[in-house]
Amino acid sequence: MRFVEMWYIEGLDAGGKHMQTTFDICPMVRKYSAIPCEQLQVIRDIAAFQLSKIARGIVLIFAAWSGHSVIALQRLTESLSRRDLDFLEIKVIDIESMTSQDMNRVFGRVFHGYGETLWIREGKVVAQIEAFEPESEPLILAHTRELLAEHPV
Repeated sequence: MRFVEMWYIEGLDAGGKHMQTTFDICPMVRKYSAIPCEQLQVIRDIAAFQLSKIARGIVLIFAAWSGHSVIALQRLTESLSRRDLDFLEIKVIDIESMTSQDMNRVFGRVFHGYGETLWIREGKVVAQIEAFEPESEPLILAHTRELLAEHPV
């Protein structure tokens, strides 16, 4: 992967004023996820995200600048890669796409870049992990089992 592939530039006028650069988390998500990218949805614009539309899903708040967040993505997707994910939506939201006000409006709280992960049922947060520790895997599996157990097979 070349460095230039990881960045894109928006809003650059001829004089170079009002330049806004945004880091694209997709290459990092692809690199560190144990789940194929086709099974994940990366959200780079919080305006395009609707919590209320998620029937059963897992949302990871990803901060590209945070080692905690990268570890959370790795551990979550490694745990999930051994499960049938047909009935789950898995979303990775770029923390940089949200202001504190956006976080409070959408989730009722502020995130800090630790790879905070939320389990969602019918648009409501039913479980969460604040930061991933080595002993987090049983929690990941238990929260995921609870979501899948309620889905009629």
